[in-house]
Amino acid sequence: MKMQYRILGRTNLKVSLVSLGSGGPSHLGQKTGLTEIESRKFVRYALDQGINLIDTAAAYRESEVILGRALEEVPRGQYYIATKSRPSYEGIFLTKYELQAQVEKSLQRLRVDEIDLFQFHGIRKSEYEYTVEYLLPVADQLKKEGKIRFIGITERFSDDGTHQMLQKALADDHFDTIMVGYNLLSQSATKTIFPLCQANNVGVLVMIAVRRALSCPERLENVIADLKKRDIISSTALPDQNPLDWLIDNQTNSIPAAAYKFAAQPNAVSTVITGTSNCQHLANNISAVVGPSLPDEKIKKLRQIFGHISEGLGD
Repeated sequence: MKMQYRILGRTNLKVSLVSLGSGGPSHLGQKTGLTEIESRKFVRYALDQGINLIDTAAAYRESEVILGRALEEVPRGQYYIATKSRPSYEGIFLTKYELQAQVEKSLQRLRVDEIDLFQFHGIRKSEYEYTVEYLLPVADQLKKEGKIRFIGITERFSDDGTHQMLQKALADDHFDTIMVGYNLLSQSATKTIFPLCQANNVGVLVMIAVRRALSCPERLENVIADLKKRDIISSTALPDQNPLDWLIDNQTNSIPAAAYKFAAQPNAVSTVITGTSNCQHLANNISAVVGPSLPDEKIKKLRQIFGHISEGLGD
């Protein structure tokens, strides 16, 4: 099936509905045993499938270097690069000069003159004010210099299941895009984040659409059992074994496929990040997203069971 594209908010970039992430459990194959040559071939395979947005970060081992080499001979207009920098390391905030140096190093590693989307990485609520007051002006200056096109912010989903930091960021309206944790187990962004993004024309990158809990049957059963034990969902809401197998039918062949469909369904979502380094897995994920949507009655049931949860689940 052909890739679908959506507009990334006010950036007006036309991005693939599935984007390639270079973090997560794979790190472009650095955690799964791929050689660099194999990783570079995988990146080119992703482009051949219609993916035009690649998300990376300075913290993702050698991902920026691998991408720089993989994309060196690809015409620059055929892809968008999004990278990220943390505002602090080991509890110490970056200085303005350190952030500027990090961006310069990212440009060198990626072998580009301009970063399409620079994002502040995994911002905790306690880090937000410093990031905006001291580091955002650095990014704004680099944007004026033509080294950054657009500026975004990403959350620390595991620590902020109700997206308090992103709600503050959207209210302040400093950023062109946000990256939010959203999946069928953790749906709070539907109420707290997506309406604000649509109102402010902010692009939405979804992370943790699947990750471990929705790709490992045993882990999923453990998550559901824990939710029942804590009375967060009813003990009779789902079976103890294979709790989400009712999502599988002739158009949805697995739980990960259902999860990707669910994540891409809201109109506010610009792109869903997939972090695999396996060509077949990537093809399956793309087919799930661009194929038939989940039936309305199944989405309704998922919202009834999990829609009230305010925790960052799924990783």
